[in-house]
Amino acid sequence: MSKKNIKKLLQQLSGKKKKKKTEKTARVSALEGRKYFSKGSGENSMVKQAQRDYNGSYISGDLGGVEVGNPSYKKYYKGLI
Repeated sequence: MSKKNIKKLLQQLSGKKKKKKTEKTARVSALEGRKYFSKGSGENSMVKQAQRDYNGSYISGDLGGVEVGNPSYKKYYKGLI
């Protein structure tokens, strides 16, 4: 018997058997990542900032899925719309 096999046998007999470490599956890792990053705060704050700082010619509208509008135009054309 090799030294390695003898050590294993002695550990088993003494009740101190080493347990294998279990690795997380890809699915579990992905779910954990979603838990921490699901809010998407970086992108959301950028969109809100773009909405606040919009200074274009749209009175109100949708640009690439983002609602934008120029408040001064809304005020000026209030009676016409």
